[in-house]
Amino acid sequence: MDSEASPLLPSNNPGSGQVQGPTLNTSMWLSADNNGAVKLVNARNIEENDAKSSSIKYTLDAQIIPSTSSRSVQKLAIGTHAGKDLVAIARADGSTSVHTTENLRSGELVTVSQWRESIKRFKTDGSNEDNWVGLNIHPLGIVQSNQRGQARLTALEKDTSEVSAFHCNVPVNLRHFAATSTGRHFAYAGTEVNLSVWDSERAFRASESSNGEKRRRAEKDLFPAELWRAKNVANDNLDLRQPVNISSFTFLSREDTGAHHSIAVGNTLGAVHRYDTRRGKKPVSTWQDARMSGGVSVVERGIREHELYVADCATQLWAIDMRKAKEPLYSYKGISGKITSITACQSGGYIAAGSLDRYFRLLSSAPANQTSEKGDLMGHGDVVGKLYITAPPTAILPLSGPDVEIAKEKHHEDSQMDEDAWEELQQVSSEEDEEVRNPKKKRRRD
Repeated sequence: MDSEASPLLPSNNPGSGQVQGPTLNTSMWLSADNNGAVKLVNARNIEENDAKSSSIKYTLDAQIIPSTSSRSVQKLAIGTHAGKDLVAIARADGSTSVHTTENLRSGELVTVSQWRESIKRFKTDGSNEDNWVGLNIHPLGIVQSNQRGQARLTALEKDTSEVSAFHCNVPVNLRHFAATSTGRHFAYAGTEVNLSVWDSERAFRASESSNGEKRRRAEKDLFPAELWRAKNVANDNLDLRQPVNISSFTFLSREDTGAHHSIAVGNTLGAVHRYDTRRGKKPVSTWQDARMSGGVSVVERGIREHELYVADCATQLWAIDMRKAKEPLYSYKGISGKITSITACQSGGYIAAGSLDRYFRLLSSAPANQTSEKGDLMGHGDVVGKLYITAPPTAILPLSGPDVEIAKEKHHEDSQMDEDAWEELQQVSSEEDEEVRNPKKKRRRD
């Protein structure tokens, strides 16, 4: 990728590799909410230090980005595909829109393509409404899935609005679905659905019919495109089977490491397990805290290596070290609603969190020099800025910082490697392809 900075990104100098709290004068974030609004949030350093904290305070403001839909936004994704920097938005009506980021600073998302899933694949009426549980952009395309395991990969054609769509079916009752940075693998987990890793190319090459016939395989048998599946944890103290109810997971590696992955998962019982696919199907470490209320809401990869952010279903947020099953590294005060979304900007020690109290919060990580005698981080991270945004945030993405530029360079390299990876995939039928291009046209029921 050209070394010239993106027009989206402010120039900055992060300095040394150690995180000492926020270092950028400005940062930009994209936030979406239950009311269907997508907002550009700007954080600016107000040059005032809190006497009780070593963190710099920030003032936040939000700009609403015009949209043609008012349906709730369930997932946001940012990445590079087909030679463009893109933002994807998945809404509660089964629609997905893809936009370029060229005019984002001026508050505009230029639409590149959009589509809506068929009624068969995404139900929007009645008590059994579907919802999106995962959305990612990577060099191979835009990959997404709803909770019924209806996964879709959409590849955009360069310099056109034409798309090619590929489908596959995975188990139902999902709560989280995510792809690796290159898109070569994806993973899912949910209610009575253990963590599983699949090969994307093999999964989307197979026909929908063949995938569907094998969705109910015995637990010990892997699906044709499935690479690895976790086993349930040991029975409890009464020798009773522990239910599988995974609410969130995250890939811990900052880069796609090939066939092997380290993944952290959180469940509704309040446990966080780390799996290493090279070391068997049982957790290699587990973290629990008696103060957790209602189980794990969100887990997200942290600022430092081996660091993980964990939010419960009340108001608590911790940073933990998954190598050490003990006290958290540090925690946060001043959060008054269940956290629904967390994302980290690695470059300056920023964490952004959205919660049910309708606040967008900018958080710092604990200073690196705030350590105990054993060398562990201790104390509390700080809320360095917050903004009331009228509706609970459902998704937050970082848009500025050198780590975003590094990620974009990595996507560019991966796109060169994987340029021809999908040439052998069977494209959808002409009827489905027509549906992608003309979502208002009457759909044929299979």
